[in-house]
Amino acid sequence: MVHTLPTARGLTVALWVVLLVSLGWAVGRHGSLSPARIDEKATLSVLQSEELAFLVTRRAVTQVVLEHRESDLWGEWHGVLWASVSWRWGVDMRKIAPADLSRQGDTLVVRLPEPELLDFAMEPGSVGFISKSTAAPKLLDFARGGWQRSVLEAQLRRRALEFAAAHHLLPSRREIVAQLNA
Repeated sequence: MVHTLPTARGLTVALWVVLLVSLGWAVGRHGSLSPARIDEKATLSVLQSEELAFLVTRRAVTQVVLEHRESDLWGEWHGVLWASVSWRWGVDMRKIAPADLSRQGDTLVVRLPEPELLDFAMEPGSVGFISKSTAAPKLLDFARGGWQRSVLEAQLRRRALEFAAAHHLLPSRREIVAQLNA
């Protein structure tokens, strides 16, 4: 069994403390106390990286119900389509150009592009459709492969965005900047 002397153990601890303090002093001596320089090219590269490709400020999921009625000489049809939809609204960071970066002293200011719809999708399994029509429109719908439903599906995105705008779910660039700077 090996026994160390208490003074040897204390001497070892003291040497480690001196070594760590010296190392910290040497590293700190060569470090700069001035603020780090911000490189525009590096900043632009980080902002446009795949991980930051989009700055999503709103994500919403809602159910949209559309109703359509048509009537002509051949008959009439009435259709209702409902679907849960989701969308993401925000800024496409890949649209930031070098001209959108400016320096104000030690601060690098980034001008954000206008926010836009980043993606829109119908939630799987949430779509339903009911149609009621007279004979001629029903035959025409069958011959065209379900155009009555496609008429309503074509309106889905536009109507969902109208709903979002009416309920203030699509923030402007100014609102996004205010949120980021808060």
